[in-house]
Amino acid sequence: MANLDIKIKVSNTLATLILIVTQGFSYSSWFLGHTPGFQPRDFAIILAGVLELLLIGLSIYQWTPKAPKDVLEAISYWYLLISVLNASASLLWLFHLDLFAFISLLWQLAALLFIYHRLRDYPPRNQTDLAFLNAPFSIYTAYTLFVTLWQIFQLSDSTKGHALAHIAILVAIGFVALHLVDYSHRKDWVWALTTAWILLGAAVFLTETAHTTALVIVGILISAVARTLIPDWLDRVNNRFGRWTNQLGERTPLLSGH
Repeated sequence: MANLDIKIKVSNTLATLILIVTQGFSYSSWFLGHTPGFQPRDFAIILAGVLELLLIGLSIYQWTPKAPKDVLEAISYWYLLISVLNASASLLWLFHLDLFAFISLLWQLAALLFIYHRLRDYPPRNQTDLAFLNAPFSIYTAYTLFVTLWQIFQLSDSTKGHALAHIAILVAIGFVALHLVDYSHRKDWVWALTTAWILLGAAVFLTETAHTTALVIVGILISAVARTLIPDWLDRVNNRFGRWTNQLGERTPLLSGH
């Protein structure tokens, strides 16, 4: 079992390195070709940067004694497979082999959904688990779902820039995010915030009905995240305040009666 753990850890580290190298080309082309002002692609670059930082954290955290072995075994070699598929899709798109790149993207989404489904049995024990084990795959899966749906409508010239196609994508990913944060037992606010960020970026270049739809869904998702997080924050504040008052009461000397 120890050898298996080492192999998985090395596999996850290699997967992160592959993603960093793959995204490095995107960062360089973005930096060299960037024009003044905030562009729609900047939203995706920022999201990818946050994702890579969390995945680097995963690669480091897995080597610590506190890392949950069962979660790493659930992730297994799927993370490495996802990184290879991501690199393959990027390479195929570079050579304009769009159909093969799209097939690779579909396999990548399927592998991510498999990991995401597995992780439902391993809720985070603490904030470190959430940040470096659960959150990265919520962000990665949510973004890949959006990219896959977007590419489906890019396959045909009649739907490529159609407003109804844009609205269909926005509603679809918004519905999934709302279900996961508001109705699912996972209360996945990370997925919901990721989708809200994607929709906010889409609203920058969309117009008329699609623009309004994106902003409305962003508002709905932010409200759902607030409904999920605020009660938990209030419970934590009350518990901590209760401990402080109890400690203060224990230290206060009893008044002698006169």
